[in-house]
Order: sequence, then C-alpha cells, then structure tokens
Amino acid sequence: MNLANPELQIRIYTVDGFLTSFRQEDPVQVQRIIQEIQRPDFFARDRIMIAGRHSVTTMVVSKIARIDLTGEGGPVWKSPPKFASGLRDVVEMPEQEFLYQVEARDLNHMERRRPSHKPGQTHLGFVDVHLAGGHHLYLQVALAALLPAERLQRVHCLLTLLGLPFRLPDGGVGIANLTTAVKFTGHPGPPEVPADVWSAEEDESPNREASARNLLKQRNGVETS
Repeated sequence: MNLANPELQIRIYTVDGFLTSFRQEDPVQVQRIIQEIQRPDFFARDRIMIAGRHSVTTMVVSKIARIDLTGEGGPVWKSPPKFASGLRDVVEMPEQEFLYQVEARDLNHMERRRPSHKPGQTHLGFVDVHLAGGHHLYLQVALAALLPAERLQRVHCLLTLLGLPFRLPDGGVGIANLTTAVKFTGHPGPPEVPADVWSAEEDESPNREASARNLLKQRNGVETS
C-alpha cells in the first residue's frame, strides 16, 4: 500500500514499564528518525529530544528498554552491520510460543558442542533477552552456519552490540537497548565460547519447565493433569 504521507508510529518503552507514543507523517522527518534510530551508536547517546507542535519531550536513553517503529512509514528489518550475512532474521515471539519451541525441540537438553549444520546452511536459535526492570524479549533467530572461528567472532559481536533490531510479529521493527540487558540465554548455546567463560549448569525454573511441558502436551492433543 502506497500512501502520500505514510505515518510512522514510535513507541518508546522505558525500563520502569512506561510507554510513550509519538507519530510523524512528514516523509522527510520519518526518514530522519529512522536513520538516526538505526545508527549502531544510537544507544550510546545521553538523551533524545522529541519536539511536537505543543510540547518538547526529553528522554534519558539509558532508561529506554526498547523502541518500536510501526505504521506504513516504518522501516524494514536490517541485520546489524557487524553480522554481515551471518544473521538472516530476528523476530519477536510471545513467551508461550518461545517456551513451546524450546521444549518441542528439546533445546534445554541439546548438547551445544555438537553443531549439525554445514557452513552456509540456515538454522534457528531462540534467545531470551532479560532487560533491566524485569522485561523479557523473546526472539527467534535465523543464523547462517559458520566455521568455528567465525562462530566465536559472532558471539563477540553480540556482546558488543548497543542495540539489536528485530521484526515485530504484527509488522514493524523494534530495537532493543542492549545496554540495559542484564542476561542473555540462547537455545541451543553456541559450540564455541570465549576463553574466560564460567563453566556451570543453570538451575531450571520448575514453574517455567512445567508450563513448557503442558504447552507441548496440549499441542500434541494430550490432556494435562
């Protein structure tokens, strides 16, 4: 659908759970906003200022958890430059779907040191990003299988990203502020990890594990107790 002045909707979520929304219809301003937000160093700045016809809003960037861009004027998803073609898609998914996929694929028990894909093939991973304030971002990630040295480089790239763009389920693009991330959990884990990694197994949450098993049973047509 082509509109003369496609509207861009901007939703800014803060780490304390507040949502502030803005909109812009001017094509020049829409492109300027999109280009600024997509800069790799966007979340390194101290503040952003948003001026409307009747007010001016200033927001501290370190307190922003994520920004969603939707509407006809919204951008298309692009992989961060650091990943080149190694990262093929990232899409947000509901928590229940995330739990189901991890349980259905038995990813909690898959040996991470046994990659089964040849270089160049696409494979799926599932990442839980825990942001400050208790927010979780559940992502399905399509990755290109790489050689061992390249896989380790990809891990280093992820750990140095300031912002991670992802597709929204209903259209549009979100950008997570990874400077507010307190924990990443990937299923399955990468075969190679940095040399200074701690070696230990995470205790599983009984409630979350039971919920995942129930989802799997329900989808397979088995009654849960």
